Amino acid sequence: MSKTAQQLNFEAAMTVHLAYLMGKPGGKRMDARNEEFGAVDGRGRNLSAAVLSGANLIGAVMQDCDLSMADLFAADFSFSDLSGSNMRRVDARGGRFDGALLRDADLRGADFRPGQTVQWSDGSSKGNNERTASFRDANLDNAELKGANLEKADLTGASLRGTKLADAEMGACVLANADLTGANLEGAKLKDAILDGAKLQGAVLLGCDLRGARMRGVILDGLDLKTANLEGANFDPPLVPPAPQIDVRAVLAQHKAWIATNGAQGQRAVLDDRDLSGMDLRGLDLSAASLNRANLARSDLSRALLRLTSLVQANLTDANLTLADMAGAVLTGAVLRRADLTQARLTAVDLKDASGNSSGRKFPANLSNAILSHAKFDKANLTGAVLRGADITRASFVDATTEGMDLTGIRKLN
Repeated sequence: MSKTAQQLNFEAAMTVHLAYLMGKPGGKRMDARNEEFGAVDGRGRNLSAAVLSGANLIGAVMQDCDLSMADLFAADFSFSDLSGSNMRRVDARGGRFDGALLRDADLRGADFRPGQTVQWSDGSSKGNNERTASFRDANLDNAELKGANLEKADLTGASLRGTKLADAEMGACVLANADLTGANLEGAKLKDAILDGAKLQGAVLLGCDLRGARMRGVILDGLDLKTANLEGANFDPPLVPPAPQIDVRAVLAQHKAWIATNGAQGQRAVLDDRDLSGMDLRGLDLSAASLNRANLARSDLSRALLRLTSLVQANLTDANLTLADMAGAVLTGAVLRRADLTQARLTAVDLKDASGNSSGRKFPANLSNAILSHAKFDKANLTGAVLRGADITRASFVDATTEGMDLTGIRKLN
């Protein structure tokens, strides 16, 4: 298939720019301000310090590209793929990244403040316009934004799972319905930000400035807010929406009977969305229980039976899971930051037929898209476990059994 004129022009500019970066004769810094490139392919190329202000790069493929210190002022990267790219210290004031993929991108020190643009017509100025940076519905999972400036940026509906936002300037930014599960917001400045409906399960908020922030419908239950500044924050409805009170121990007793009688007596435990943080659940049989989105931070689940247990998007930050049997457990999207799974079993379960005989089918432990940063899997058995898209940054697997693991799209940052 022949290349478009835009692609040919882009490649020519990139070639000359690379010569410029290498100090070769004929090299020239890319100056492509206001160019209409569109969905060009620049993956893996070096565009450090390039000038792309006002350029149209909608739908561009720029994976693993070096854009460090580039001038992206008011550029449009909507629906582009910038996954894994180096965008440190870019000037992207007023830039558009709606629907873009920025997973694992390095955006440390980037400037996404509003930009002032001037429109001209017939040689006459039509006035200054403030244009805020926009990341609506963008995917910034596990991106590095430490020290970035996102003042007034619009991140409505964006996915920021496991994103590192420590010390970021985020005053008056919009994070309505954003997913900040497992994000690190330590020291971030979110004064007057809008976080209505945002997900903060497992997020780190130490020293976070949330003065005057609007957080309607946000559930902060189980988070450490002791050092966060919540002066004037608006929690309407309340911080933790009222939920029917239940006797957790009674539910667990019913589940024990259900397990012992193969379902003839008792009742399966359904503890979805419940706060079980810090509980002593050592040695309990929670096999096949439903604990989706439950807060189990700092809970002691050592030697617990969690076979075929559903823990979708559960918060297991700092949980003790040593020697736990988690064969066939479903942990998709769960947060296990700093969890201890030493000698835990995360193998597949051999499914039985109605007669109790092997069906020949196996159900693997599934940790797809889970946040496993700094978790400890030493001497654990992970045979056949599924870790697709999981974040294993600084996780420890010393002497672990890892045969047959599915590591497609695994994420591991320094």
